[in-house]
Amino acid sequence: MRRILAIAWLHLKELFKSPGTLVMMFILPGLFGWIFGGISIESGQTKPVIDVVMNEEEHSTEIFNLLKQNEHYQWNKATLKEAKEHVEEQDTVAAVVIPTDIQQKVVENQPLLDVILRSKTEDYLALEPHLQGTANLIIRIHHTVEESNSTTLPDMLEAAATSKGVAIEKQTIQKDGNNPVEMNLMFVGFAIMFMMFGLSGAASTILDERIGGTWGRLMVTPASKLQISLGYLIAYFLMGWIQFSVLMIAMNLLFETTWGNLTYMIPFASLVILCVVGFGLMIAGMVKTKQQAGAIGAVLIVSTCMLGGVYWSIDLVPEFMQKISLAVPQSWAMSGFKEIISGSLHPATLIKDTLALLGFTAGFFLIAIRGITFK
Repeated sequence: MRRILAIAWLHLKELFKSPGTLVMMFILPGLFGWIFGGISIESGQTKPVIDVVMNEEEHSTEIFNLLKQNEHYQWNKATLKEAKEHVEEQDTVAAVVIPTDIQQKVVENQPLLDVILRSKTEDYLALEPHLQGTANLIIRIHHTVEESNSTTLPDMLEAAATSKGVAIEKQTIQKDGNNPVEMNLMFVGFAIMFMMFGLSGAASTILDERIGGTWGRLMVTPASKLQISLGYLIAYFLMGWIQFSVLMIAMNLLFETTWGNLTYMIPFASLVILCVVGFGLMIAGMVKTKQQAGAIGAVLIVSTCMLGGVYWSIDLVPEFMQKISLAVPQSWAMSGFKEIISGSLHPATLIKDTLALLGFTAGFFLIAIRGITFK
């Protein structure tokens, strides 16, 4: 064991002597996290604006309250002239006009809400179902009022506007709205990506050591091949954990992020780091020079990170792409981290993600062992 730790310590010191390694492992992940984390927080605090043109009638006020139930938008009252100017200047996503003769429109089966729009942006496409749902609710309420003589349309609209709609008995996704799970996952994604770049580059130093004679001198030492392999493995593993820990602490201090239950986070992160180490060693075993390792590694890392949901949520891509993403380890890693960070901790999902990563890790190490010769 002493020989293994000695090899690991010497190799770890050599790795951290390289300025390029320090930049790749710490400075770039921290810089990307700081920039994109700040953008995410700022964008989360700035809600898209919707102008509402309404009169002073009671039913208009209650419809306005119904619209405001969608808290993802900022709802402002405006005159028709102001609303048109705001839409034209793109200060607002759209303007919604509440008509004065809404009951007549229901009877004549005409559209209830007029929308002033310059172009169908993503914000409007997300808003459209809410507008349609509100209009359908108003129609149903009107029909109910017609069948009942004991209530009026404004009273029914007020009851609908003040209703909570859905009672959540068990919170399983996110407990703190100030720390979105997606933003925390973004930091984890950056950590995984730069860890893959850093550890792949570190593992490819084996090629330089083989050319420079360091590898050959190790082979003639009293240390066995297994001890040498474990020494390198421990060095890379500790290097990955140092990077991941530094990023977690830095992002927690900068953005007050949460990382979920550490009882689950630490072993799962260890497995992900081990998988990344196996990936780096696999690249080192497949190529002949460090330049080849850098080129092939960059292509594989960027493409698989894009496919595996590191840059964006995998839920946003088409279904066939989601199925293809199962062929890369990043998708399973991000899925497991999402379960842990969100606090849902669904056992079946975590077990499935863990087994998949174990399979990828075993495959990477088998390829690495066959490729790296002990000569």
